[in-house]
Amino acid sequence: MSSTSELIGTQLGRYSLIEHLATGGMAEIFLARQESMGKFKKDLVLKVLQTRWEAYPEVVDMFLEEARISALMSHPNIVEVFDIAAENGRHFIAMEHISGRTLAELARRAIQVTKSISIEVGAYITAEMASALAYMYDGSDGIGEPFRVVHRDISPTNILISRTGQVKLIDFGIARQGNVTQESRARPGKFTYMSPEQVQGLSVDGRSDIFCLGTILYEITLGRRLWRGPREVSMKRIVEERPKPPTFIRRDYPTELELIVLRTLEKKPEDRYQSAAELHGDLQGFLARSNAHLRSHFHMADYVAKIFSEEAEALISEAGRKRAQEFVDNTDGAESEPADLDFDADLAAGPGAALARALRASALGVWAEPVPAPGPPREEPATEAAKGGTTVDGEGKTKSEPARSVTDEPAKPAAQTGGPVAAAATKTSGGAQSQTSAAEGSRGGDKSDRVPRRWAPILVAAIVLLAAAGALWLLRGR
Repeated sequence: MSSTSELIGTQLGRYSLIEHLATGGMAEIFLARQESMGKFKKDLVLKVLQTRWEAYPEVVDMFLEEARISALMSHPNIVEVFDIAAENGRHFIAMEHISGRTLAELARRAIQVTKSISIEVGAYITAEMASALAYMYDGSDGIGEPFRVVHRDISPTNILISRTGQVKLIDFGIARQGNVTQESRARPGKFTYMSPEQVQGLSVDGRSDIFCLGTILYEITLGRRLWRGPREVSMKRIVEERPKPPTFIRRDYPTELELIVLRTLEKKPEDRYQSAAELHGDLQGFLARSNAHLRSHFHMADYVAKIFSEEAEALISEAGRKRAQEFVDNTDGAESEPADLDFDADLAAGPGAALARALRASALGVWAEPVPAPGPPREEPATEAAKGGTTVDGEGKTKSEPARSVTDEPAKPAAQTGGPVAAAATKTSGGAQSQTSAAEGSRGGDKSDRVPRRWAPILVAAIVLLAAAGALWLLRGR
């Protein structure tokens, strides 16, 4: 058995192996290059079946099936497969090389810098994946029947964001075509990104992948894992536990997006979106109604570049690193922390608050999550915030803030959008949601009659002193 290091620099079919990229359950992943006449060069990825599995016909058949299903797909959000071959007893698949980051890497970095991927970025990535799922299950080559492909492993490590901002689904290793039933007691896939029917070993269809995509949308926009715990605990929660509404964790979470998330996470397939195309349409509608800045892969590339920039690196704290590691390890212990209800609360006050907000805005531009400044509400129109100018901090000092946008037409972040989003969500959810919106409106309405926060300790001390003086006067009177 050749080691991966021994294969570097060797030829496999028409391809030269340049670098070992990763090790999977059944295969090794290499960066390779194809060269031909006229100085033609093409970098691609080779997925090489490990030699220990070459003696098992059923494993080889699974590998060939992955190549067959992948070759059916021709979609901008799905990795492209070019070739499958065998040489010297080694089976391999040649596929598109995507230079970029996995969604898992992007989510981890965003948690370190801003506590989560921004709302509109998360919605955009999910919409792109919904487009891929719609094609996989309901699409066809224009001649035959729908593909009816179920991926069964929709997870952050299998979603790539290229340097040019393209969002791509990879790894069809356990994908199946048609009505899929469980082959054995084994549960293929990552257990924290399974649907209830997948966990229970029932037959699955395209709606199972929709549930898994909903789990990802929930996690990347909140910066916390959904089905936490060891394998058996997580799988039990997937089947039995209803997820907490995103607004329970993050008050400023858009109501319309919350309804989309919760619908994807319904336990019964018949209660979910019945097609990924419907999910894609709702996410695109949300982005349009919220005036989201992100509308193309160019903007997606801009976000990725900024979140991994040196300026963003300067914003990372030890607390941010700890949160990100808990997210990766699926040991998120922040469930009981009240601070989770107010994202960026730690940045809202203190001597370094203004500097942190300025750095965050300059590093991420329009992708920075809104951070409320302490002190009395501003009287300037909301549009002034995008132009830059002066603000008043909690100590009454005037400070200058940079522009929030990196374009000539700054857009309001989706997480802050009210009007159209809330109105659309109210129509969708009916009377009960209207009551919720009204209650939230009353909380967020006129605050001019409230006592400024900095006077609260003084008032409490005055009340205590008056009470003590009254008690002393009564005692002397006796």
